[in-house]
Amino acid sequence: MNAVLTSALGLAALLLVPQASAQVTLYEWEGLRGQVFTADRPINDLARYGFNDRASSVVVQRGQWEVCEHQNF
Repeated sequence: MNAVLTSALGLAALLLVPQASAQVTLYEWEGLRGQVFTADRPINDLARYGFNDRASSVVVQRGQWEVCEHQNF
């Protein structure tokens, strides 16, 4: 039984690694300048972070991201 539990935990860790390592940085102005907002998880409303309708450039450090124009995807 311990081998099954160990295998299940190992598989769960492998599935979580891509999500944990995802990261994107939004910049207020073109050319990667101005205020910066970095996320490592889905954000459904940038207004809570003072960054709604302000991003003009972006760098994806890790993972795949989808950026939507309005809140709540």
